[in-house]
Amino acid sequence: MPLTLGDTLSWPARYLPHKTALVAWDGGQRRAWTYAQLEAEVNRHAHGLQALGLARGDVVAAFLYNTPAFVFTLLAAARIGAVFNPINYRLAPQELAFILGDGQARALVFEREGAEVVARAQALLAGESAGVAHWIYADEGVGDVSPAGTTARLSALAAGQSSQAPAIAVDETDPCILMYTSGTTGRPKGVLHTHRSKIAHNALMHQVMQFRREDVGLSLAPLNHTAELHTSFLPRLQVGSTLVLQRRFDAAEAWRLVEEEKVSFFFAAPTMVSMLLNAPELAARDTRSLRLVEYGGASMAPHLIREWTRQVGSGLVQVFGTTEMGPCMSVLYPHEQLSHAGSAGLPALSHDLVVAQLPADGSPSDPAQPCTVGEVGEILVRGPCMMAGYLHRPEANARALAHGWYHTGDMGHLDADGYLWIRDRLDYMINSGAENVYPREVEDALIEHPGVLEVAVVGEADARWGQVVVAHVVRKGAAPADATLLDAYLVQGDRLAPYKRPRRYHFVDSLPKTTSGKIQKHLLRVPA
Repeated sequence: MPLTLGDTLSWPARYLPHKTALVAWDGGQRRAWTYAQLEAEVNRHAHGLQALGLARGDVVAAFLYNTPAFVFTLLAAARIGAVFNPINYRLAPQELAFILGDGQARALVFEREGAEVVARAQALLAGESAGVAHWIYADEGVGDVSPAGTTARLSALAAGQSSQAPAIAVDETDPCILMYTSGTTGRPKGVLHTHRSKIAHNALMHQVMQFRREDVGLSLAPLNHTAELHTSFLPRLQVGSTLVLQRRFDAAEAWRLVEEEKVSFFFAAPTMVSMLLNAPELAARDTRSLRLVEYGGASMAPHLIREWTRQVGSGLVQVFGTTEMGPCMSVLYPHEQLSHAGSAGLPALSHDLVVAQLPADGSPSDPAQPCTVGEVGEILVRGPCMMAGYLHRPEANARALAHGWYHTGDMGHLDADGYLWIRDRLDYMINSGAENVYPREVEDALIEHPGVLEVAVVGEADARWGQVVVAHVVRKGAAPADATLLDAYLVQGDRLAPYKRPRRYHFVDSLPKTTSGKIQKHLLRVPA
């Protein structure tokens, strides 16, 4: 029997109707829904979307924090065959307008906190012939006056609607999720996933995390990010776990929720892990319910792993991936955290992964030309969770999906045991004097210096060498680092070969980043 994202709620609603499904905390107030109540609410919202004329294939976007409205809209859209487009709530008006226009959204669900950004995006889109038809205000706990431009209110749409599932045929090959990349190398691209790829990804995460109905999972990372939504929230929903929402990340509040809700699982980026460990409230909280914490987006420094083990004690799992792959591509399990620290782990279940040589003519890497053990090349992957493609970008699709594999654009190598090691983005590789330099290797060496808080390494054009290595550094500490000290640090420790060491250092107050915290290196490059 075909299974769609909208169906994932059916099993727990039928067999665990009285179990707590969703818990939302906002401003100290707790609300909860059983699985039966959650399904009824989702069905009412689905009928409400249909009443607006939204139908199979239409894009329904959400500009929301971690709220019940996000969950209702996501699952309601899936049940009518619409495509759900979660948008990062930290975007600026121009960025929001670009995604709405590029994705051809027919509706946007937003809330009071994002109303000003939405209003400015509306003005930017006003001249477009085919734009958002419905601006839906998620008015939970606010006054009676909707922001200017609102065409519907979410609660009013659902009020009085049937609690039975809408009678509409949705196929597992239909698109269900449109998620935009973070735009670290330029304009973000819309990644389309089908119901089939999302259900396959749920099954993959069940194997990786061993999710069970007894789990209480906390969403403290944004649900609009692929890692939180697809590696954590949706797989837990399908097995009937309890889903706890933290509106936005706050380390002290997170530890309170872990203790009070008896949380057993959550996802956190390494920077969040560091903030959680440094929160004074940790020492006073009971964290014994935690059995597993997932992290991703970057490898975890060994000292953070040791500190987490000492202070918290739960297992850690690293997932490496991309939006295009669902995102999970490879996994580093709890018992491997220190023995393989820095690695991205082994390929995920039902996935093939190869590191391929880069063709000299610039054509897409061919999986039939693999690198040898330890040799750096482009990481290619294929599996059941692969995207259907980029929206409106046939040329990008032709390159990214050449030979039936997803070309990640990430450079790395495999060791003798098959573990994957990430070096850097292909776009960021520096060719200096006919030698390839991988910025991440330089960054990993510099970040160990006590005077360096953050660092980003890029290549800059040079008449003699073609390119030279340039480091952009954010200092820390009472004794700020300078170029002489950092170069001496690299030399004295034999940390890098001479051609890899930066020729220039730029000391800055901050580095340009996407709203998900990824450094935008293309903004640091000096045009040739």
